[in-house]
Amino acid sequence: MAFSTAPVAYGGPVMQDQFSTLHGFGEVAGSKKVCPGVFVGGSSQLMNEVRKNQLQPQEVLFVKGHAAWVPGQLTREIDKGVWYIASASADLILRYAGAPVTKDDNKDDLWNDILSCMGDKFESIAMSHCGRGDERMLP
Repeated sequence: MAFSTAPVAYGGPVMQDQFSTLHGFGEVAGSKKVCPGVFVGGSSQLMNEVRKNQLQPQEVLFVKGHAAWVPGQLTREIDKGVWYIASASADLILRYAGAPVTKDDNKDDLWNDILSCMGDKFESIAMSHCGRGDERMLP
């Protein structure tokens, strides 16, 4: 019940009966640092932090399932333009896990925001598909 108000996102078609937790709380038992300010895992310890009022449930994003590729598949898909590589700040990565959102951000479409920040052809791609919102968030 500690996370009954936490957001949930669709992570991919693999192992959809399992959840991962994404957060910026810090390295706790059972978690791993992904990049500065971003951690995955540690849900048991995070639950204790929620109970102690040290963490709000909305600051933890539950991700249902994940994506996976056979060796070389992702590289081929990137080369074909199916995926784009982007550097992203912790605030973008944790958009749905309580990170601050400014008036200039599109709070309902993270994909659009990231592509727009990349500029050039990516901004054009974002603009041609804007208005759809982030369909990965689960109700």
